[in-house]
This record gives sequence, structure tokens and C-alpha cells, in this order.
Amino acid sequence: MKKFIIIAAAAFVSLSSFASVDPVTGKVLASFRANFAEAKNVEWKSLDDSGLFQAKFLYNNAEISAFYNADGEMVATARYIDIDNLPIMVRKAINDRYPDHIMKNAIEHISGETTTYYVTLHGVKSSLIVSSTAAGTLNVFKKVKAKQ
Repeated sequence: MKKFIIIAAAAFVSLSSFASVDPVTGKVLASFRANFAEAKNVEWKSLDDSGLFQAKFLYNNAEISAFYNADGEMVATARYIDIDNLPIMVRKAINDRYPDHIMKNAIEHISGETTTYYVTLHGVKSSLIVSSTAAGTLNVFKKVKAKQ
């Protein structure tokens, strides 16, 4: 579970800010090339605390992050998606639970067979990042009070 949280947090933060490093060779690079042969503008980052490597790249005109362990196994992917492309149950759950918040952006995070959506919400009193299953089960990932 700890590794999942690290991957999720890294996915959310790193899609918006990324330092280019090239720490990758061997199994990781071979696996990446097999998974994403058409990738463009690839940048690598080592996530030291987790032992993972992150590739950020363009693939089919979408910005993607893929996470690999040292054995070259892809453990997760993340990408920004349009709010309109969120599953209907996610949108409904957010609108029902946070009617005074506006959905600003969304990240689709896939790890194994689990897909989680991270949605940034802005309101008058607070901003939130909520995580959701495709079925609309919501959890607050991070909450920030609005500055008065």
C-alpha cells in the first residue's frame, strides 16, 4: 500500500513538474521500449525513496508517465484526462458530494488492474484533490484551505 501511495503522489506531482534525468539502462529501458515504441520526448526520473523509475513522454498526442521497478516491470501509468472523460459515476459522486466545488483537472492512474482517478476541485473555502474508483467511491487525497 505504501508503494501505491508513493506512486500516486509521484504521478500527481510529476505530471506538472519534472526534472530531466537519464538514470535508466538495461531491463527498465528495454521494457519501456517494448511497451511504448512510439514514445516521443522521453524524460526519465529516479524516484529514489521507492526504488522506481519514471518515464514522462508523449504517446499518441497524450502526456503519459510510466513507472517501472528495477526489474523492468511496469507498475503504473498516469495521464491527464479531460474532465468530460471521467467515468459518469465519478462525476456524479463529485457533483453530489462537492456541489460548491469546480472540477479543474483529472489524472487517470492505472496500477495493475486498478484504475484510480485524481480530481482537483476548487471551492470558495477550500481546494481538494479527491481520489475515486471508477464506480465513484471518493476519498480526500489532499485538502488545502483557501487563503482568507
